[in-house]
Amino acid sequence: MSQKSSEVDEDLKRRVEQDKDLKTRFELEVRDKNRLETFVDGVFAIAITLLVLDFVIPVLPHSNVAIIGYIDSLLPKFVGYFLAFFLLGILLNNHSRQFRNLEYADQTLWWLNLVFLSFIVLVPFVTSIWTEYGDTTIGVLFFHFDMFISGLLLYFNWSYVQKHKYLLRKDITSRSITIINYRNLSIPIASFIAIVFAFLTPLLSNVAYLLILVIMFITPILIKRKK
Repeated sequence: MSQKSSEVDEDLKRRVEQDKDLKTRFELEVRDKNRLETFVDGVFAIAITLLVLDFVIPVLPHSNVAIIGYIDSLLPKFVGYFLAFFLLGILLNNHSRQFRNLEYADQTLWWLNLVFLSFIVLVPFVTSIWTEYGDTTIGVLFFHFDMFISGLLLYFNWSYVQKHKYLLRKDITSRSITIINYRNLSIPIASFIAIVFAFLTPLLSNVAYLLILVIMFITPILIKRKK
């Protein structure tokens, strides 16, 4: 065993012994968190790329009127594309913030991330339903529910890590933990409001996602004022 591996093992043993929530050392099934993070980045990259496959160019007459008419018909798809791209970007950013503050990833965290990714991969599909049937409640609910569950799962990821402090970096601050908590809650809160509004006005329910930007902007300010 190399000296570096030995140091890592000793560090993990100390963390386990200091964590009162751990019933047995066997609960610590350590995996490389960098490998998990790389896998997550790859899945997000594929999901974002698949969004553009919803744009299909038909055979059109070679005239400006026909092309302009076709592009005009694509407006809902463009809105759906940029909204989904924006939300996936926020989820990826929030996930990246979490992993920058992790030292290790155990077996449970791996499974939590796999479940989270299963809903991320669905985003291109539910976006297609939304752009095609955006004037119906059911059409937009597929999209909103996927975002709600994805955001909630990311929040559960971080909640699990906070309860198992041996996974965290030693130098993480309470301010960073609080900011990540609020940022992770922004998408579930916004998508839940979007779900409620979908029963009243499906087309305008997507405006609720602007709340994410508000939460992300005011969170550091509010935390700073509390100190």
